Amino acid sequence: MDFDHISEVITPFPELESASFIHGMLAGLMCAGENIKETTWIKKLIEEAQIKSMKESFLKALHEMFLETDKGLNGSGFEFEMCLPDDNEKLSFRAAMLGHWAEGFLYGIGLVGKQDKEVEREISEFFNDMGDISGIVIDDLKESEESDEADFMEIVEFVRMGVLMANESLNPTKAAPLMNADCPTDTLQ
Repeated sequence: MDFDHISEVITPFPELESASFIHGMLAGLMCAGENIKETTWIKKLIEEAQIKSMKESFLKALHEMFLETDKGLNGSGFEFEMCLPDDNEKLSFRAAMLGHWAEGFLYGIGLVGKQDKEVEREISEFFNDMGDISGIVIDDLKESEESDEADFMEIVEFVRMGVLMANESLNPTKAAPLMNADCPTDTLQ
């Protein structure tokens, strides 16, 4: 997912905050809402930002984001990536965008209206952690500290794995049966 491309496409719409925010919102909607449709997400995004007109490139970028996110959340999980700036950007900017992503994720969860009592304790704790991450303090990061870079990467991986865990908990996959009930077990030996 190309952060710079999405950022360029949404530039005319400052209400959308950032590419990271809208991707977080999409991931939150997908995790909380079973089988959310692409048109539903785009409609919510347009309504929330009160967008009156848009270019085809905007809709195409949202379409690609939806497909990649769906594949990432509903595939093996190894494909799921968050829409964040490249590693060559300043750490403070990447941290700010991770905060936007977390904020968007919680916003998407909230749009579906999942109640705390409806989610497992671990998922509820993850949502609380996401609230903390959304309020990340940028001034505390030193650009030259390698340990800050490593800590940041750990937080990104924590968020990524937490989103996958939340998605599986809120939208469990239905495993295929191991054998056909009509098939005698002695044929399997």
